[in-house]
Amino acid sequence: MKRKAALIALTAAVLATARGGAGAFPLGFSVGGGAGVGYYSMNALNEHATIVSQENNISIRKLDRGVNFRIQGRIWYRSIAALAGGYEHLWGETSAVEPSSSIYFKTPADLFTLGAVGTVFEIKDVMNICIGANICWADALYETNEGYLDEFRGDGSGYEAYVEAHTNFINPIEMGFQLGYRSLKIGELNDKFGFPGSFDPSSPIRLDYSGVFIYLMASVRIN
Repeated sequence: MKRKAALIALTAAVLATARGGAGAFPLGFSVGGGAGVGYYSMNALNEHATIVSQENNISIRKLDRGVNFRIQGRIWYRSIAALAGGYEHLWGETSAVEPSSSIYFKTPADLFTLGAVGTVFEIKDVMNICIGANICWADALYETNEGYLDEFRGDGSGYEAYVEAHTNFINPIEMGFQLGYRSLKIGELNDKFGFPGSFDPSSPIRLDYSGVFIYLMASVRIN
């Protein structure tokens, strides 16, 4: 699926070049990265953490956000619209507040994204405002030392939509921010033997990374 999507993106870029004719080269390229915060809807995990904290008379922080990291490449067509592909890493972790306790829950995930972004408003020599959307494929890990060390892995897919503002006056450097929403749920996680994991016998492991995200971004762009 990922290879087919990448092939479609490449084909679209070639066709865009062909339509440009013998005039000015119509394509531009940019590559950049960013760091920020994502808010997660980990309701199932938080309900389980609440039960664990009550049973052990400890306090475990709610897992509702984590640090995000992104790198992304774009192929621009006449500075109007671009195909975008990238990689994201989401960190998620919560643990007992008490220093004497070592109970923790970790939910890191790796995302591969493919989408499009377009310029909707430009202030010449100041900034561009863009909107974009991505399809994302995720590989997620659930790790806990509750009782003993357990690791479960799963994958899933979802989407992202965002608005972005970045500078356009420090050529070729662009700096800005993204504000968006991600919908991404991991419905089944298995251990290394392929057996499905569960928080308890009646509650299978569910991870939900859906929520708002914010990135501070920097990139190099060649038109």
